[in-house]
Amino acid sequence: MGTTESYKTLLISTEQTYDLRDRVLRGPRPPESIYYPGDEVETTFHVGVVQGDRVLSNGTFMKQSHPHFPDSKSTYRLRGMATDPEFQGQGFGQLVINAALEELKLRKADLIWFNGRTSAEAFYRKLGFLVEDEIFDIPGAGPHKVMYKSLV
Repeated sequence: MGTTESYKTLLISTEQTYDLRDRVLRGPRPPESIYYPGDEVETTFHVGVVQGDRVLSNGTFMKQSHPHFPDSKSTYRLRGMATDPEFQGQGFGQLVINAALEELKLRKADLIWFNGRTSAEAFYRKLGFLVEDEIFDIPGAGPHKVMYKSLV
């Protein structure tokens, strides 16, 4: 996938995503919220920026359609995008997204979508994602919008 200095961007295991999901994303939700339905499905993959044994940033990408995109034939959803607070703002999230976009093209995906926190909207727009106007609340996680990017 790629290397930047002593950091590697690569495919990681489901288990390697749990630490950041728990520390960065879970908040007041129950501990089992770090496990996503579909984590272990063959078409799901996880990308991480890793330094030694430490995952600095990661995201999960699972094949899942969305009713807003009925014409898409191979749609993937991003879940669990998280960067260790100590390393936020250093480009590691962008490395995860860029590596995932490469992998999605290899898998012949035509669209990626996700429910993104409104606080991260500028980050995703900078990476070329489009954002729907409607804001909705995910209990325990706050306001979100559907964000997406065509891969064709």
